[in-house]
Order: sequence, then C-alpha cells, then structure tokens
Amino acid sequence: MRALLPKPLQITVYQDVLCAWCYLSDLRLEVLRKEFGDAVRWRTRPYPLRIHDTPPTERELRGLSEEVQRAKEEPEPVARVLTPELWLGGDPPRSSIPALAALEAARLQGAQARAYMARAMQRAALEQGVNVARTDVVFELASRVGLAMNDFSAAFHSEETRRLILDEHRLAAGRGVRGVPTLVIAGRWMVCGLRDVTEYREHILTCMGKLAAPRSGGSSERIVH
Repeated sequence: MRALLPKPLQITVYQDVLCAWCYLSDLRLEVLRKEFGDAVRWRTRPYPLRIHDTPPTERELRGLSEEVQRAKEEPEPVARVLTPELWLGGDPPRSSIPALAALEAARLQGAQARAYMARAMQRAALEQGVNVARTDVVFELASRVGLAMNDFSAAFHSEETRRLILDEHRLAAGRGVRGVPTLVIAGRWMVCGLRDVTEYREHILTCMGKLAAPRSGGSSERIVH
C-alpha cells in the first residue's frame, strides 16, 4: 500500500495592496513559495487598512507617507523606487475596499490572474503614486494584465465581493490580526510585520516540526487565539 503523503502546511497571508510592507513581503514570500513547493499551501486574504470611505486626515497622510519612507530603507532593489506620492499627490485613496475588491474579482479567474493584478496594482500605487482605488484605474490595470473584462466587471461591482472583504476583516480581527502583512501558519502561529526570508523560513520549518523553535522576533509573534 502506498504511503500517504503529509498534508501541505496551510499559510494564510493577510495583506492590503496599498501597503508598502506587503509589497516587500510578497517578494520575500515568493522565494519560499518556490522553495517549499507543494509542501505549503498559501492563501492570500484581504485585510483593508482603510475600511471606511473617508478622505485621510493630514495626520494620516503624514503617517502613511512616513511608512513608505521607512520601507524604502529595506534591502530589496525595488525598495529604492518606492514613493510616498500615493499619499502626497493630491488624490489619495479614501478606502482600501475598491482596490481589494479588484483583487477578489481577479481571483475568480485563477490564482495567477490575481497575482498579476496584485503586482500591477502594487507597482502603480507604490512605485508611481497612482490611486489604484479609482474605478478607471482598476479597469485599465485589469485590461492591461489580460483579464476577461465582462466577468471582472461583474465581480468587481458586486456587493457580495465587498461583503466578503468586510467579513474577512472581521474574522481576521477576531483571530488577533491588527495589521499587515500578517501570516497565520497552520492556523495557530501568527507572524506580524515584515520579516526577512530567513525568519519566515524558520517559522515555517518549526510548524512543520523540522526546527525546535523559531528565532525570537519579539511580541509580534504569537499563538492565534
């Protein structure tokens, strides 16, 4: 009788497409996706940092632009081309919901379609300062990455898509998620904030039972409650 293969390790990644830290974590996690292959099953879920449709205050804009400036100090070459212009250019996103709805609409055309759309939106927002929460920008990017536009439009405009995002936010908050990027590994270990590839790898190997304990990274690692 053929031995049963172990079940893949489940990892949920909560992120917001408007977040520079999420952009960088995507690049780092891509290394591990290739490295672990079928041993890990990845699930990317929306966690909007801006839920309500209201203009950011001046204080919020300063804080958001400072976050991008800090992200520019990370070692990836792409970090050097990040710009806070999204928040300083006079047309800042009022809410993350439309941008995340675009990714959920793209997901219905396959994981690869969602990945292409996410990367296009991240580059437009964080490298070029374009407000990717605007409907006209969303549709231009969706067309550019080759999505089936009729299907995309129906899913993007659906109230069900927006309810899904809000439901995901409530569920994540109930599990203790407070920001992004956040990884929930095997449904029990939570890693918050941007980490280097080595540290992500150690957490994954620990949850696979291949390391005794992850390297201590501070209070932003915890058991999911």
